[in-house]
Amino acid sequence: MERKDVELKYTWDLSKFYNTINDWYVDFEKAKKFKGKLKKFKGKLNSKTALKEFLNLSKQCDMLLSRLAMFVYNNLNIELSNTKFNEMQNKLSTLATELGTEESFVEPELLSYNENYLKELKSDADFKNYKFWLKNLIKDKKHVLSEKEEELLSGMSSFSGDSGYVFDSLTDVDFKFEDAVDSSGNKHELTQSTFGLILKEKDRALREDAYKKYYGKFKDFNNTIYINYLSNLKSDYFYSKVKKFKDTFSASLYGSSIPEKLYFKLKEEVRNHLNLCKEYYLLRKKTLKYDKLTFYDVSVTISEDFDKNYTFEEAKAIVLEALKPLGEEYLNLIKKAFDERWIDVYPTTDKISGGYENTIYGFTPVILLNFVGTISDVFTLAHELGHAMHSYFANNAQPYETSQYTIFLAEIASTFNEVLLTKYFLKNCGSDKEKLYFLDKYVNLFNGTVFRQMQYSEFEEYAHNLVANNLAISKELLNKKYFELNGIYNEGIENDELKSYHWSIVPHFYRSFYVYKYATGLISAVSLATMVLNGGEKEREKYFEFLKSGGKDYSTTILKNAGVDLTTSEPYEIAFNELKNAIMDMKKIIK
Repeated sequence: MERKDVELKYTWDLSKFYNTINDWYVDFEKAKKFKGKLKKFKGKLNSKTALKEFLNLSKQCDMLLSRLAMFVYNNLNIELSNTKFNEMQNKLSTLATELGTEESFVEPELLSYNENYLKELKSDADFKNYKFWLKNLIKDKKHVLSEKEEELLSGMSSFSGDSGYVFDSLTDVDFKFEDAVDSSGNKHELTQSTFGLILKEKDRALREDAYKKYYGKFKDFNNTIYINYLSNLKSDYFYSKVKKFKDTFSASLYGSSIPEKLYFKLKEEVRNHLNLCKEYYLLRKKTLKYDKLTFYDVSVTISEDFDKNYTFEEAKAIVLEALKPLGEEYLNLIKKAFDERWIDVYPTTDKISGGYENTIYGFTPVILLNFVGTISDVFTLAHELGHAMHSYFANNAQPYETSQYTIFLAEIASTFNEVLLTKYFLKNCGSDKEKLYFLDKYVNLFNGTVFRQMQYSEFEEYAHNLVANNLAISKELLNKKYFELNGIYNEGIENDELKSYHWSIVPHFYRSFYVYKYATGLISAVSLATMVLNGGEKEREKYFEFLKSGGKDYSTTILKNAGVDLTTSEPYEIAFNELKNAIMDMKKIIK
């Protein structure tokens, strides 16, 4: 679909950032004028007056750069090959790096002063919005480098993180797949957006052909993607060592103050419940009446009569009904998102695949979708609205300095909405076959969000450890390891050579040790949703307090205040009991 063919109400309104490209350039020139202003404070931060002036100036600069980025980044993602937006992105990236370099003296300088000075700042009302930042600064002292070293690292950031952009450009723009052919010889367009849809088709021959051609493309480019990923691994390891961390894993946990015992508790609990995956896959195999279950059989519905498409208007209505337990304030904000065009709905030529939510302080969020009417698209809408509401509440409850929640917390509010949506569908099913469809959907949510993400995370551990320990690394080793993990995490599915290349399709590997947070997100979301649905106003208010907390404290503290401690067994028991019960209910229907 061409963008010009989409009704205006189904496109997002980016004019809230800038009306025109010329307006963008006006502010870009303003941003350039910050150059030289920030570094003038070097050597003067031992004065509270100077420090306060510097922090205010730095905040203005950051907010302006964020606004510039929102306009160009989101426009670029709906016109990936637009040279104008690519040029703007490059200019902004260069400027942001230069300005970041100018500020590289701040932490080293503050830490060079007597610690009593920093403690004094923490208790000063003029710096109340920076109290948590100062607390972290004192904690992070051993990981802050000299001024010259910090300046060098800041300057390197303009090109050291390009692996992710290379991956996106290669797989979203340059990759062209052969058409998939069904059992009748008909051709079906195979793209990043249609692949997931084809895997849901009843025609097994079509699914198999699409699977082989899709993964075959990644197999053909295995070496290129491996070299690109290796660059990312080495870059992350370099930064972690320079910052005096043991390795990338330690650095990633430290950044969000996540205790290692939490990660390993998660890993232990997931491994201990892999039998549920096997039980489910054997049930799926029995229902589909296949001699063997393959990876192109795990997405097709096992409910014969229920497989429905939705218009976007129907999806909106369903989501609003499903989220009623959160109350009128929450629902009114979602209506605001629809009415004020926060959302870019449909897939169009040259638009990035997938979906996401973006926000900056002082502006309402934006959401990118590629809605084609599947039930998965309804869930994606609820998911991204969860992100948007989290951002909205945090931005309106917190000052700028503590408004941004961590990546660790980011997937909880979104997955919470998916849980409520699932509960809504299960409650309103018109038949056993419809109920089976949504039970299957719920189980697959666990599979995709907990088990698969921990499989990804174990692969990341392996890859990063090879680099950290200076061991031999090759694409063959990575393919072999992923094949091995496939067997462990997907017992009941026939392992195959093409699936060995699945690691090379995962964009999140370019944000190292991100994926396990999807698993903690679902575990936490199920626990919180259980509290809200089974409790009263008090439990709902605790959840809203979670949404409003932003980044005012450590992630695990914010989560504990909401009632979830992931270092204990309780949230895992709640979540995996949900999974067990769903599988049991499926068995009752299938018999």
